[in-house]
Amino acid sequence: MTAEDYNELIELLDGRIDELTKPIPSAQILRFAEALRSAVIGGMDSVGTYDQEDYSNLLEAQNVVNEMLPPILESIRATSIDSNSGWQFTTVGAGNGDYGLCAVCEKPYQHFGHTVQVHTFDDHLNAFRGVCRGCVREYGPIAFVERKEVDTWLKQNKRVCAAKEKDRKREGQRIDLIDAIRQHAHSTRYFGDVVQAATKWSEGAFSEWR
Repeated sequence: MTAEDYNELIELLDGRIDELTKPIPSAQILRFAEALRSAVIGGMDSVGTYDQEDYSNLLEAQNVVNEMLPPILESIRATSIDSNSGWQFTTVGAGNGDYGLCAVCEKPYQHFGHTVQVHTFDDHLNAFRGVCRGCVREYGPIAFVERKEVDTWLKQNKRVCAAKEKDRKREGQRIDLIDAIRQHAHSTRYFGDVVQAATKWSEGAFSEWR
Protein backbone atom coordinates (compact mmCIF):
# COMPACT_ATOMS: atom_id res chain seq x y z
CA MET A 1 0.00 0.00 0.00
CA THR A 2 1.16 3.49 -0.81
CA ALA A 3 1.20 6.40 1.63
CA GLU A 4 -1.91 7.76 -0.08
CA ASP A 5 -3.67 4.42 0.46
CA TYR A 6 -2.77 4.48 4.15
CA ASN A 7 -4.02 8.04 4.55
CA GLU A 8 -7.27 7.20 2.79
CA LEU A 9 -7.77 4.16 5.05
CA ILE A 10 -7.08 6.26 8.15
CA GLU A 11 -9.65 8.84 7.03
CA LEU A 12 -12.22 6.10 6.48
CA LEU A 13 -11.52 4.58 9.90
CA ASP A 14 -11.67 7.99 11.60
CA GLY A 15 -14.99 8.65 9.94
CA ARG A 16 -16.34 5.30 11.10
CA ILE A 17 -15.13 5.93 14.67
CA ASP A 18 -16.83 9.33 14.67
CA GLU A 19 -20.00 7.73 13.35
CA LEU A 20 -20.02 5.16 16.15
CA THR A 21 -18.99 7.38 19.06
CA LYS A 22 -20.33 10.89 18.47
CA PRO A 23 -23.93 11.57 19.52
CA ILE A 24 -26.27 11.89 16.56
CA PRO A 25 -28.32 15.10 16.12
CA SER A 26 -31.66 15.25 17.91
CA ALA A 27 -33.49 15.59 14.59
CA GLN A 28 -32.11 12.22 13.54
CA ILE A 29 -33.14 10.67 16.86
CA LEU A 30 -36.65 12.01 16.25
CA ARG A 31 -36.70 10.50 12.75
CA PHE A 32 -35.74 7.12 14.21
CA ALA A 33 -38.52 7.40 16.80
CA GLU A 34 -41.10 8.38 14.19
CA ALA A 35 -39.99 5.49 11.98
CA LEU A 36 -40.99 3.09 14.78
CA ARG A 37 -44.58 4.24 14.37
CA SER A 38 -44.66 2.69 10.90
CA ALA A 39 -43.43 -0.67 12.20
CA VAL A 40 -45.83 -3.60 11.91
CA ILE A 41 -46.28 -5.22 15.32
CA GLY A 42 -47.18 -8.64 13.95
CA GLY A 43 -49.06 -11.49 15.58
CA MET A 44 -50.15 -15.07 15.13
CA ASP A 45 -51.47 -14.34 11.63
CA SER A 46 -48.96 -11.75 10.43
CA VAL A 47 -45.23 -11.14 10.24
CA GLY A 48 -43.97 -8.06 12.06
CA THR A 49 -41.29 -5.64 10.98
CA TYR A 50 -38.91 -7.03 13.61
CA ASP A 51 -38.32 -10.60 14.76
CA GLN A 52 -36.35 -12.50 17.42
CA GLU A 53 -33.03 -11.45 15.91
CA ASP A 54 -33.95 -7.82 16.59
CA TYR A 55 -35.14 -8.34 20.16
CA SER A 56 -31.85 -7.79 21.98
CA ASN A 57 -31.07 -4.66 19.93
CA LEU A 58 -34.50 -3.16 20.53
CA LEU A 59 -34.40 -4.02 24.24
CA GLU A 60 -31.00 -2.37 24.66
CA ALA A 61 -32.21 0.68 22.73
CA GLN A 62 -35.20 0.93 25.07
CA ASN A 63 -32.91 0.69 28.12
CA VAL A 64 -30.62 3.43 26.80
CA VAL A 65 -33.49 5.78 25.98
CA ASN A 66 -35.16 5.19 29.37
CA GLU A 67 -31.88 5.85 31.14
CA MET A 68 -30.50 8.81 29.20
CA LEU A 69 -33.39 10.82 27.76
CA PRO A 70 -34.95 12.01 31.07
CA PRO A 71 -31.69 13.50 32.48
CA ILE A 72 -30.90 15.12 29.10
CA LEU A 73 -34.31 16.79 29.01
CA GLU A 74 -33.94 17.77 32.68
CA SER A 75 -30.58 19.39 31.99
CA ILE A 76 -31.96 21.35 29.01
CA ARG A 77 -34.87 22.71 31.04
CA ALA A 78 -32.65 23.56 34.01
CA THR A 79 -30.02 25.41 31.99
CA SER A 80 -32.73 27.40 30.19
CA ILE A 81 -33.73 29.17 33.42
CA ASP A 82 -32.37 32.72 33.64
CA SER A 83 -30.25 32.89 36.79
CA ASN A 84 -31.40 36.44 37.57
CA SER A 85 -35.04 36.64 36.55
CA GLY A 86 -36.04 32.99 36.18
CA TRP A 87 -36.14 32.02 39.88
CA GLN A 88 -38.59 33.30 42.49
CA PHE A 89 -39.38 32.42 46.10
CA THR A 90 -43.05 33.00 46.83
CA THR A 91 -45.66 32.57 49.55
CA VAL A 92 -48.35 29.93 49.02
CA GLY A 93 -51.76 30.59 50.51
CA ALA A 94 -53.83 27.81 48.92
CA GLY A 95 -55.04 25.02 51.18
CA ASN A 96 -53.39 22.32 49.06
CA GLY A 97 -50.22 24.37 48.67
CA ASP A 98 -48.22 24.45 45.48
CA TYR A 99 -48.21 21.01 43.87
CA GLY A 100 -47.84 19.21 40.57
CA LEU A 101 -44.89 17.95 38.53
CA CYS A 102 -41.56 19.73 38.91
CA ALA A 103 -40.84 22.12 36.04
CA VAL A 104 -37.33 20.67 35.73
CA CYS A 105 -37.31 16.93 36.51
CA GLU A 106 -41.09 16.40 36.11
CA LYS A 107 -41.36 14.44 39.36
CA PRO A 108 -44.20 15.15 41.82
CA TYR A 109 -43.79 17.68 44.63
CA GLN A 110 -46.01 19.53 47.09
CA HIS A 111 -45.02 22.63 49.06
CA PHE A 112 -46.87 24.41 51.84
CA GLY A 113 -46.28 27.91 53.13
CA HIS A 114 -43.61 28.85 50.60
CA THR A 115 -42.45 27.53 47.26
CA VAL A 116 -39.84 28.12 44.56
CA GLN A 117 -41.06 28.66 41.01
CA VAL A 118 -39.12 29.04 37.79
CA HIS A 119 -39.61 30.08 34.18
CA THR A 120 -38.26 27.62 31.61
CA PHE A 121 -37.96 28.16 27.86
CA ASP A 122 -40.98 25.96 27.13
CA ASP A 123 -43.30 27.96 29.42
CA HIS A 124 -45.52 30.84 28.34
CA LEU A 125 -44.15 34.34 28.79
CA ASN A 126 -44.25 35.36 32.47
CA ALA A 127 -45.43 31.88 33.46
CA PHE A 128 -43.73 30.36 36.50
CA ARG A 129 -44.06 26.75 37.64
CA GLY A 130 -43.07 25.04 40.89
CA VAL A 131 -39.79 23.18 41.37
CA CYS A 132 -39.01 20.36 43.78
CA ARG A 133 -36.44 20.95 46.53
CA GLY A 134 -34.00 18.54 44.90
CA CYS A 135 -33.84 20.58 41.69
CA VAL A 136 -33.54 23.85 43.63
CA ARG A 137 -30.52 22.41 45.43
CA GLU A 138 -28.96 21.03 42.24
CA TYR A 139 -29.68 23.78 39.73
CA GLY A 140 -30.49 26.91 41.74
CA PRO A 141 -28.03 29.83 41.34
CA ILE A 142 -25.76 30.16 44.39
CA ALA A 143 -26.95 33.70 45.12
CA PHE A 144 -30.56 32.47 45.14
CA VAL A 145 -29.99 29.27 47.12
CA GLU A 146 -27.96 31.10 49.78
CA ARG A 147 -30.70 33.66 50.46
CA LYS A 148 -31.65 33.26 54.12
CA GLU A 149 -35.32 32.48 53.50
CA VAL A 150 -34.55 30.02 50.68
CA ASP A 151 -31.82 28.29 52.70
CA THR A 152 -34.21 27.88 55.65
CA TRP A 153 -36.88 26.50 53.31
CA LEU A 154 -34.46 24.00 51.77
CA LYS A 155 -33.47 22.68 55.19
CA GLN A 156 -37.02 21.66 55.97
CA ASN A 157 -38.07 18.03 55.69
CA LYS A 158 -38.16 17.22 51.96
CA ARG A 159 -41.55 15.58 52.36
CA VAL A 160 -42.89 18.36 54.65
CA CYS A 161 -45.12 15.99 56.59
CA ALA A 162 -43.89 13.66 59.36
CA ALA A 163 -43.25 9.99 58.69
CA LYS A 164 -46.27 7.73 59.22
CA GLU A 165 -44.46 4.40 59.41
CA LYS A 166 -41.81 3.62 62.02
CA ASP A 167 -40.04 1.16 59.73
CA ARG A 168 -37.86 3.10 57.28
CA LYS A 169 -38.39 0.64 54.43
CA ARG A 170 -42.19 0.70 54.81
CA GLU A 171 -42.14 4.49 54.99
CA GLY A 172 -40.07 4.64 51.80
CA GLN A 173 -42.49 2.32 50.05
CA ARG A 174 -45.46 4.40 51.23
CA ILE A 175 -43.88 7.57 49.86
CA ASP A 176 -42.99 5.87 46.57
CA LEU A 177 -46.62 4.77 46.15
CA ILE A 178 -47.91 8.28 46.84
CA ASP A 179 -45.41 9.75 44.38
CA ALA A 180 -46.40 7.16 41.75
CA ILE A 181 -50.06 8.13 42.15
CA ARG A 182 -49.20 11.82 41.92
CA GLN A 183 -46.94 11.23 38.92
CA HIS A 184 -49.73 9.48 37.04
CA ALA A 185 -52.48 11.87 38.11
CA HIS A 186 -50.56 15.01 37.22
CA SER A 187 -49.55 13.54 33.87
CA THR A 188 -53.18 13.71 32.73
CA ARG A 189 -55.59 16.61 32.28
CA TYR A 190 -58.03 14.94 34.63
CA PHE A 191 -56.18 15.19 37.93
CA GLY A 192 -59.30 15.90 40.00
CA ASP A 193 -61.25 13.04 38.45
CA VAL A 194 -58.38 10.61 38.96
CA VAL A 195 -57.90 11.56 42.62
CA GLN A 196 -61.62 11.32 43.39
CA ALA A 197 -61.85 7.87 41.81
CA ALA A 198 -58.51 6.61 43.16
CA THR A 199 -59.88 4.95 46.32
CA LYS A 200 -62.69 3.23 44.43
CA TRP A 201 -60.45 2.14 41.56
CA SER A 202 -57.71 0.85 43.86
CA GLU A 203 -60.11 -1.72 45.36
CA GLY A 204 -59.63 -3.76 42.20
CA ALA A 205 -55.85 -3.99 42.71
CA PHE A 206 -56.27 -7.20 44.73
CA SER A 207 -59.35 -8.68 43.11
CA GLU A 208 -59.41 -8.08 39.36
CA TRP A 209 -57.70 -10.23 36.72
CA ARG A 210 -55.81 -8.66 33.88
